[in-house]
This record gives sequence, structure tokens and C-alpha cells, in this order.
Amino acid sequence: MKKLVLILLSILVLGILGAKVDLNTATLDEIRELPISEVQARDIFEYRTFVKILHSIYDLREIPSIDQHTLNRLKPLVIVSMHIESDDVAMRRSEVQELLERLDSSEGSSEGMADVWEDYLMTPQNVNRMHYDDLVSLPNVSGVDAVAILRRVARGDTISEMRDLRNTMGLSHYGYTNLRNYVYYKEPPVKNRLMFDISMQYYTRYFDEAQQNMLKESFVPKTHANSWVTIPHDKRLSYWGYFDLDQIQPDLMLKMRMRYGSNYKMGIMHFSQKADAGLLKSNARDFINDAKYYVGYENTRLPGLTNSNLKTYLGHYRATFGEGLVMENTDYYSARKTGFGFSKRIMGITPDLSRTKEYALRGAAVEFSHPNFGASFFVSQDDKDALAYVHPDGSYVMLDKENREIFRDDNDVDYVLIDGTAHYTDENGDPIVGHKRKFFSYINPTLPYDNDTLLQAEAYFNEQLNPISGSGQTYNAYAMPYINLATRRDALNEKLWGTHLQFSPIIGTRLGFTTYTALYDNAHFVTPDFRDMFPLLLRDSYNYPKLQKALNAEISSMYGTLTDNYARNYRRVIGFDGGTVIGNTSIQGEYAELSINGSDFKLGDDPKAYLISAHTQYENLYFTTLYRNYDIGFDNPYSNSFSEHERYDDTMLEKNVYALTNPTIGDIFNNSNQSQPERGVYFETRYKFNNYFTIGRSYLDLWERLSDGRRSARFQSELEFRPLFQLAMRIRYKNQVNRYDDLADRGVSKTNEYTVAVRTFLSNRDFLELEYRYNTVKSPPYTNLTWPAEGGNNSMAAAQTLMTGDYICVNYTHNFSPALKLQGSFLYWYGHGISHWDWEDMEIDFMGEKGAKAWITISSRISNNMYLNLKFRNKTYQDKELRIRQNNDPNHPNLADHLTYFERVEHSENTIRLSLDYRF
Repeated sequence: MKKLVLILLSILVLGILGAKVDLNTATLDEIRELPISEVQARDIFEYRTFVKILHSIYDLREIPSIDQHTLNRLKPLVIVSMHIESDDVAMRRSEVQELLERLDSSEGSSEGMADVWEDYLMTPQNVNRMHYDDLVSLPNVSGVDAVAILRRVARGDTISEMRDLRNTMGLSHYGYTNLRNYVYYKEPPVKNRLMFDISMQYYTRYFDEAQQNMLKESFVPKTHANSWVTIPHDKRLSYWGYFDLDQIQPDLMLKMRMRYGSNYKMGIMHFSQKADAGLLKSNARDFINDAKYYVGYENTRLPGLTNSNLKTYLGHYRATFGEGLVMENTDYYSARKTGFGFSKRIMGITPDLSRTKEYALRGAAVEFSHPNFGASFFVSQDDKDALAYVHPDGSYVMLDKENREIFRDDNDVDYVLIDGTAHYTDENGDPIVGHKRKFFSYINPTLPYDNDTLLQAEAYFNEQLNPISGSGQTYNAYAMPYINLATRRDALNEKLWGTHLQFSPIIGTRLGFTTYTALYDNAHFVTPDFRDMFPLLLRDSYNYPKLQKALNAEISSMYGTLTDNYARNYRRVIGFDGGTVIGNTSIQGEYAELSINGSDFKLGDDPKAYLISAHTQYENLYFTTLYRNYDIGFDNPYSNSFSEHERYDDTMLEKNVYALTNPTIGDIFNNSNQSQPERGVYFETRYKFNNYFTIGRSYLDLWERLSDGRRSARFQSELEFRPLFQLAMRIRYKNQVNRYDDLADRGVSKTNEYTVAVRTFLSNRDFLELEYRYNTVKSPPYTNLTWPAEGGNNSMAAAQTLMTGDYICVNYTHNFSPALKLQGSFLYWYGHGISHWDWEDMEIDFMGEKGAKAWITISSRISNNMYLNLKFRNKTYQDKELRIRQNNDPNHPNLADHLTYFERVEHSENTIRLSLDYRF
């Protein structure tokens, strides 16, 4: 009997407990059934969702609307179950990380973009108070999506929850699924939450192929073309050998950010580039001076101004407006940056803790925005790296107060030339004094060394560039026998101010004006004309006739503050942007001019650039059209717009690094962030027929390179067949033709790429993919690589060569648990002269002639607040065997010495990337 009573009591207790509401798992509707008000129910739900999981019934007292009387009333009706905390912000951040990893694009995402999106995840915004620029800055949220939300809110139809957001008329599925992670629907009940995160990264990254080729260029080759003298090889005659760059040094990064509620933000980041142990060696003062940092305040509820926002930032910030023609400050270039999908621009003023250094803005910025108008004002003062004119001893070439170049005689005495005569005193009889430094251009250097270290290396190289003796004769080896252009760190003091004004008369329509002026108080940029460019940039006069004038017009058209027509101390860019939404189509564009000889108040009298695009979307289809036209003279270092290639592509700064007076001049191209001068039209689409067939991202670009008139076409399309949800088969075709308008021209090249991939989506979100790629390149041969190369009639010069290459790859992802994931890949390629690329993890890699590569990444959430990412990669590959002839002189005494032989070399690279992230 007792046993029966106990059983009945147990059933009764369990029934009572079962009837209670579990506050950690209950839906909003279940909480509403409790004897509390609507406001209290929603406050409990949002506290649990956005602040923290309840550990005790007494945690309810932390909610302002829950008093002790309400708590006492709820005690017998609710329970708080044990619950493993699953932080909403962390989940959303992980989701964005996965979206970026799955981004099926060879171009990847913009540098620093994920940082800003993650910041938005940590401090979401109220969707009912967001403005147009806030919405379109989020991934895969188009102008059409933004206008759909704004029009609904303007009608007074408040969006109250996620389901309500999905039902917004005109909002696409992709817009909704990406937007929902970044927004609240009401203000959170507890606003004053302190959030802190710290990230550390250790990465043994190798220099890329172009950087290695530049740094390995010897100042004195094995044989000199004009002298026939064989020079003993010394590996220290290159930057690579002098600094012993075979010894891999890691990149080190430390980043800390803090937020208090959604109003106060601050952060600091220190990045030490490879071969520079600055993060480990710096004292506290040097650490701050070399770091990037910001302090910011944002307010979305300005008193007396409905739906107005204010941002203020001190320190480093990023400014982006329009289509990036006037202002988008970044060190990094991204091809075909349309501004849609993941190829986004985050509009307005945002904090900047990215690796951008050369074009970073450091100062103060204020942004005010309202649904009908907005204004941004920003100022910056920073020391920039620049390519300087230097004397043989490494000192700066200076200009006197009359902007005349100061020369130095053999006794190291300065003088100026007036009417061809040397003057050692000025008009007042005083010694010549330098007032301004003479620079060639901005430069984003690959080598991170300070000026003293670079001066020591240059002194050694100059010593080796002395006249060469041999065969009983002395040869003055070069037309430029010393380093005359050199990178100088923090040499150019730049003061920059800028303004952006925007007017929006109706929802979705906006007109904007942007301008900035950069002041240079201690310097002049001096760009030589084409006649003087070769002696300035090329060491050996033998190379002068080999270079095309038209192709190098981008160099001779660089902006200068001192020319035959004017002398000024600034660079100014002015532009207009605008856009509107008509139905399901958004139209946007920008026009910009670089002030040179024309008036600031007149359009069309200075080098210009303009772009206009239209984006039409349906539920399963989108179509993008874009037209751009950038003048050769539009040299704006703060521009980062759509293009196929970066500025200086195919010029001597890329193709003829071996001939430059200083190989590191090639950094102007290697680390260029600007678009190449080009004119063209671009089309892009994606269409999902049904659940089985999808045409993936496909595009066609037809453009003309304005420097030499070369016309090119690039096409890519892919088709995916998915007979089952777990299985997908994809084929992709890519074609590019250069100089398609004149097939008889020797510059014609044709590239085809064929890809077949099979993907299977396993249980627990595991993933397995097998991919095969075949490439062909048809182009004229490089006759200096033709063997034999004894001169005379060379039939290969008029021929076409066909290169083929293939690549096979296996990718795998395994999720051991929600907190532990493993990714890996193995691939083998044989290039036959073709460059292959591979999208690995979160970065793109270009491979050599032939080889194999394997990498593995482990991602783990090792605690509630700590994340670990560890990656190891091995790449083993071969260089291509080359024989390069020096010239065509048939009377050379020894034809065997007439060639420079580059043997095939095996390389093996092992890299480690370790990242730790702690969030509180």
C-alpha cells in the first residue's frame, strides 16, 4: 500500500512539474500564458535570447520590469532547467564564418570585411530603425531588399519578430536569411552589457610568387649583356639573399575589442609582418605607435531627432562611399568587386582594425544620418611609406624653396642648375638648402624593415654596382650605376580631410557628393615624362628599346604635385554618386574627377572615372549589369572600384622587375590597390531552375585596357545538378581572350578552363568533394625563352604555343561535434607553364609548375568563450626550367655564355596558422 501511495505521489509531482513553464526553453507564446503583462513576457524572452540563459529563478530580478511581487507570483508556476549555454552571438558569428568558407569564388571576400560583419553580429541593430546604407552593407542584402523593409516601416507596419521579417513583401529569401542574424526587433531590455574579445594569430606565411621573384632579383646578373663579362654569383646581391629570407619568420597579430552596450566601442590591433618581430620586441610606447586603434561612440536615439543616428570615431577608421571611386581606403585589391553578394562595400564610417596600413586613415570622423539626409566629415594625419628619389649615399633628393632639384657633386656639396649652370648659392648668396623631399609615388612595401636597415642593404648593393673589370678592360656596367629610387618608411606626412553629403528625397533614391584633399607639406610627387622614365626606372640602357610606350603610359600618367604647369602641395578628388530603386531593380553609379589643370567647379576638364550598374532580382534569379570607364590619368590611391586588373598590370613594374634600378620598385604593382584604366561592360547572373538544376554565378566581361587599347573578353559559367539533397555535380567553364579584336596581333592569348566537381553532403553536415580541372593556354612564345637562341631567323617568333595543365583535388569536412570541426584537402597539379589556383580554407593560393599540396584545419570551441583554429599546410612543387638569352649578337665570343640558365628547383613549404579568440 505504501509503495502504491509513493507511486501516486510521484506521478502527481511529476504532473505538477510537467505543467510548469521552463523559462529556458519556453516559446514567447508559452511565456505569455503566465500571469504577467505583454511587456514582461517579451522582456523575459528577449533577456534569455539576447543576454544570457537563466541559471536561477532569481535571475529574473535583473530584468527591470520584473519586481519582487511578480517574482513571487511566478515561483510556483515556472522552473529553470539546467541548460548548456549556447550564445546567440557566437552562433551567428560561426554562421557567417561558415558562409565565408563556403563562398564559391576564386576572388574571395574583401579584406577586413568579416571583422566588420562580426562586429555587427556582436551589437545587432533594431531593424525598424536601420537606414538604407546600414541594410545594404550586410552580406547578400540588396538595395531592393533594403527598400522593401524601409517602405514597410514607413507605413507604420513595425516588424516585431523573425517570422514577421520573412513576410515582408519584396524581401528576397537570400536577403532575409542573411539579414536575420544582424538585427533585433525591439530594443533589448538590458542595454548596458560589457562585451570583450581578444584575438591572437601566429602564421608562418611565405612570400607569394611575385614577391619572391622580385626579392630574388640580383642587382648584378651572372652575365652582363653589353660587356660579355661573367660575374661571380653572390646570393647576397639580392634582397632575398642579403636578408636571408629563406629563414621563415611568422606574421604575428594581436587584436582586442571592447563594447559597452551598443553605444561605446574601442579596440586596438598590432600586426607584425613577416621578418619583423616588432610585436615581441616593442616596448609599450612603440607598440602603441605601430598599432591601429579606435575609440567610438554611436547613438541611434538622438534627442529631438526621429530615427537619426550619430557615429563619432577617434583613431583608425574606414571611409567608404558610393562605388569606391572617390573614397574606399584599403591596401588590398579585389577583382570584379561589384558591390553585391559577398563582394560588398560597408558604407559610411566604420572602425578599422584590418591589416591596411599604407592607406589607413588615422584621426577623427563624424557621421550623422537621417532617412532623408546624411553628412560625414573626416580628418586624418599619418606618415606614409613612399618611393623616394635618393642619392648614392641613400639620403633624400631635395628641392629648394623655388622647387628646383638639388644635385650633389663629387665632394658632396649641393647645388642647383639654373639655365644649365651649377649654382652653389641661392639668390641671396646663402648655401643651397633643401625644403621638400622628392618622391615618385606611394608604396606599400613587401619588406617590413626600418629605414636604417634598408640603407645598410642599399649601401652594400651600390658598392657591388661599381664598374666591372674583365678581359683586360673596365666596363661601366650600367646607365644608372646606383640605387636612385628606394622605399622609405613613414617618409611622407599626409594630412587629409574629406566630406560626404547625401540627400534622399524618397525611400530608395539618394544623391551624394564626396570629396577629399590630401596635403603634403614636406614633399613633392614628381613623375617623369615618357622620355625620362626609362633612364629613371631602368638600370641598363640595353633594355630601353624593349619596352612599349603605350603599355607603360600608366606609369608616366601618375599624379604629380610638381609639373611644368603647376606646383602644389595637395591631391584632390571630387565626385558625385546616386542611386534609386524601381520595382525589383536597383540602379546606382558614381562619377569622380582628379583635380589637375581644370576647375573644381567644372566637370570633364580633368582625368575622370565613372561607373553605373543595375541589379535586378527575383526569387530564384538575379541579373547584374555594370559599365565602367577610368581614364589613364585618374590616379587616386584611395579608390577601390570594380575592374578586371589592378593598376600597372603588364607594365615594366610587373614584367620587367629584373631591369629596374631597384627591384622593390615592383611593389608599386605587387601591392597595388587601384583599378587599372579600362573601359568595359560586365554582366552577371545566377538562376535556379528548380530543386535539381541551378546555373551558378556566371558572368561575361568585355573590356578595353586604355593604356594600349587591348580588348579582352572573360566568360565563366557553371551548372549544378542535384538529383538528391545530399549529392551535387557541378561543371564549370571559364574562357578568356586577350586582344580578341585583332587575332593577327602577337599579343593574342586564349585561355580555357574546364572543371568537373562532385560533392556529397553527409550526415552531421559533413562534406566530401572531388574536383578535376583542365586548362589550356594558347599564346605566342616568349622568344627570349626559345631554345636555341642564337639569333637570325627564329620561326618560333611568329608561331603559337599551346600549354596545357591539369589539377585534381579532394576536399573534406568532418564535424566531430558542434564544437569541433576538421577540414582538409589534398591536390596534385601539373602546370606545364600554366598558373593554377586553389581556394583553401579562407585564402587563395597560386601554385608553381608541378607539385602536390595538403592542408588540414582544426576548429574548436574549447570553452564557452574560447575558440581555437589550427591549420597546417605542406606544399611541394617545382620551378620551370628556363634558358633566357641575353641578346641577338651573332658575334658573341661564347654562345654558351650567351644564355642565363635557370634550373628546375624543388621547393617544400610547411606553414602553420594558429588563431585563438576569447570572447567575454
